[in-house]
Amino acid sequence: MGYYDKERVRGFLHNQDGIIVNDFGEEVILRGWGMGNWDNPEGFMLGTQSGFGLFEPGKYAPMGRMDRGRSMDQILRETCGTKYAEEFWKRWRRLYLTEEDIALLSRRGYNSVRLPIRAGSFLYEEPGITYNEDSFAMLNDVLDWCETYQVYAVVDFHAATAGQSGIPCDDGVDNGQHLYDDEESMERMFLLMEEFMRRYKDRWIIGAYDCINEPISMTPRREELTPKLVYFYEKMIRRCRKIDQKHLFLLNGTQFSSLTYFFDHEFDPEYHNWGISLHAYEMVVPEVASLASVLRTCREQKICLWMGETGGRNEHAWQTTMYEILAEYHAGYNLWCWKTVEGAGCASILNFNVPDEWHLITDYAINGAAKPSYEHAQAIWDSYLECLAVDKCKENTQYHPYLLREGNFEIPAIGYNALPMDSHRGLSDLPNAAGYRLYDRFELVYEKGYHPEPAGFAAPGPIKHPRDHVQLQLGAGEYASYTIREKETYTVSVTYCADKEVKVQAAIQGETLFEGVMPPAGEKVTSDIHPYFAYETAPNTLERFTLGTVTGEGILKIEVLDGCARFGQIVIRKSEK
Repeated sequence: MGYYDKERVRGFLHNQDGIIVNDFGEEVILRGWGMGNWDNPEGFMLGTQSGFGLFEPGKYAPMGRMDRGRSMDQILRETCGTKYAEEFWKRWRRLYLTEEDIALLSRRGYNSVRLPIRAGSFLYEEPGITYNEDSFAMLNDVLDWCETYQVYAVVDFHAATAGQSGIPCDDGVDNGQHLYDDEESMERMFLLMEEFMRRYKDRWIIGAYDCINEPISMTPRREELTPKLVYFYEKMIRRCRKIDQKHLFLLNGTQFSSLTYFFDHEFDPEYHNWGISLHAYEMVVPEVASLASVLRTCREQKICLWMGETGGRNEHAWQTTMYEILAEYHAGYNLWCWKTVEGAGCASILNFNVPDEWHLITDYAINGAAKPSYEHAQAIWDSYLECLAVDKCKENTQYHPYLLREGNFEIPAIGYNALPMDSHRGLSDLPNAAGYRLYDRFELVYEKGYHPEPAGFAAPGPIKHPRDHVQLQLGAGEYASYTIREKETYTVSVTYCADKEVKVQAAIQGETLFEGVMPPAGEKVTSDIHPYFAYETAPNTLERFTLGTVTGEGILKIEVLDGCARFGQIVIRKSEK
């Protein structure tokens, strides 16, 4: 499990038969955060406008007034003037992502950072080829910090020339994917990437190039444009390899980087140093079956996999389950995103509040209200910049234990390890009723009092995914395993229910932690509530049983020797010093 260690952040990363290794042949699994908004602002994470509300089925949506960097720049010029706007973005990029951000990310245990850039920040959108040296100077500083704090940088071409995605985050002039139809724009993108190769071909701290973010995501032309994307990738790598033979390329599929079927041949024929960047959020069921297609492609092509964008809205159970499955298949993850405005609705470590008068800018831009004076508007934008510093943000420490499996966290019992194949054993001769991890022969059952909603029925109030109400039933001879990465001393407990005594053995790394009898444990459920609503007002309550105290990381194996029990959570609590 040392593939996360900072000591492995050394040397270029390579694809080696489907595993990412460094120059010393050590496996490296990248886990980290994306620096959204830094060079490629997105309205929904900054307290302005998402832009997705402008979409109509089958039609290209216009650019919103403040849904991306391009339109924010226009409002900035309208409210503050051109000279102010030109200086503002220099200040923004240096205040949004600072040395302290990289240092904090490193201290919290992550070994990588995804750096989303927009082409227009580095290559001026005007005749000829003129590079923005201030942007490259800014990036150089960030790469230096990454070296200092042992964090691999993944340079993410998030917003290509002319737009590649069809959604606001590609910073296009509208939501059409003009990159594929405009020969000049495609050539300019090749030239920009070649410039990156020239400048950074010897910088090993760049772990990979992530190319290109979520191409062809919202369009009725997906089938038509996919061959053009394949052409772009093949030509891009061919041209870049003439300059840079060392860096790893991670290629994105279509439809929000989820469709990867066209990676069916060699894209880097000379060096075979490429892989797939997959995007998946909490809507995807956290099990191997959800990854089967891309894992099969990676195995056939002998290429590596990285979940380049992921996250969840407080979906701790989803995160700790999905990311462990990825690790078992030699893949890392990168969450979206590191720093956002409070209430943005996505996973983030740092949250900031907008200035009190920020609404004067958004009311003007989006709602047609009166424009503040230039002087007043400049003061508001200046105040916004002051909100971005790490020490002005609130840190959400709740994510770290689940993402890293360190400290105080829980693993859902149904989130058992997928690999190796003998890490779990189920003996049921029927598929489980919950429809989750069907191939493992376990009985996965809904907690007492919970019934799945019938199709088309929507109960009022907050509704969780059905998997949040599923328990792992283990009978005699059945077992499951769970990876724990806490290096210090901690207690291991389980929540469970059992009608009778059940004999259990628990071991970590083969060393017995507990062997004995767990007493009967009842369930406390109000029985007079309609079953569709029971779980909201009378949640199933399991008993908690402590298995023992452990020091050091390892794999916990829980086996039932006699009897039968249903398990809800594996509970890890770090011991007080």
